[in-house]
Amino acid sequence: MVKKKVERLGVETSLLGFGAMRLAVKGDGSIDYETNAEMVDKAVAGGVNYFDTAYVYHGQKSEVFLGEALVAKYPRDSFYVATKLPTFRVEKAEQMEEMLDESLRRLRTDYIDFYLLHSMDLKAWNKMKSFGVVDLIDKAKKDGRIRRIGFSTHANAGEFKAILDDYPGWEFVQIQLNYADWEMDPDIRKSYEIAEAAGIPVIIMEPIRGGSLSKPSSPAVMKLAELLPAGTLPAQTALRWAAERDAAFVILSGMSAVAHVEENVRTFSPITPLSSEEREAIGRTIEVLKSFPTIPCTSCGYCLDGCPVKIPIDYLFDGFNSCLYYDSGHNFVTWYPKEGSRPSDCTNCGACASVCPQKIDIPRELKRVDELYNELK
Repeated sequence: MVKKKVERLGVETSLLGFGAMRLAVKGDGSIDYETNAEMVDKAVAGGVNYFDTAYVYHGQKSEVFLGEALVAKYPRDSFYVATKLPTFRVEKAEQMEEMLDESLRRLRTDYIDFYLLHSMDLKAWNKMKSFGVVDLIDKAKKDGRIRRIGFSTHANAGEFKAILDDYPGWEFVQIQLNYADWEMDPDIRKSYEIAEAAGIPVIIMEPIRGGSLSKPSSPAVMKLAELLPAGTLPAQTALRWAAERDAAFVILSGMSAVAHVEENVRTFSPITPLSSEEREAIGRTIEVLKSFPTIPCTSCGYCLDGCPVKIPIDYLFDGFNSCLYYDSGHNFVTWYPKEGSRPSDCTNCGACASVCPQKIDIPRELKRVDELYNELK
């Protein structure tokens, strides 16, 4: 397993990080403990020592799972654990410390190696400052509950720089980065370059763009698979591209199957630089991606909790994108949700859009979904 030594942080992390946002689930949506525990064990055996979760993941059960499957089983100094304070859930100052302590209890640990302010933009940062988050950070670092402080963000480059410049205590950042967004979203590329120029270590999230850069249903992925050398997988190609960013010290992968862990560990043990043939294949794949007006949803699920009519937003967006790819809506119409939780039932409350990391205007996009359904039915 490739390791990255970061003197500034005093760590040596596995370049591959285990993301616990997309764990395997059972039919009822609960975490499949046995499957995921096997995934953790295989990751540890393969040399992975960085595990990422958050207060809100899997209905606030992801931290509990890692506490049982990782922290309670392995020596505490043999791995790093990261979790996040949900800035979008904080409504009063005292909640910040309560949530930190709750994360510690769930994770069965006395300290968190990497603590992040979750999904930050400038509005969230200003709110957190008004609640005294800097004082909390200072206090928690002094008493040992937090070892290192950073933030995750999907904000534009201007807001990213403003947050970074406003507090000298930031030790690392976590940003979305993959070969598609690198070429198609100038803010993502610029944010990485800002962090690199400032000497701030970077954790990469969404290196496979929520799995969309590995889905066999995507014409872009099919094109990539066609162009790659025999035996080379699109998902591993995306991870290898991300690993070539010099400022990155962890590449997170949200794994949901034992096979994902095994494939990813092989990819990073050791990692092979991309060939000129593979780089050309990626370039041609990006051109295919640009030709489809898809909804840039990564199926993170943040939008689902706040929807008053329980519209399955990520499911609908995935179906919509598939229809654009194939110009066939049979499955889309057949699997459309029942009345009461359809896009046409959207109340335009905006709760979904307010927490969307990709800054998608979800109510507007749901209208596109509904228009397509009415055309196809």
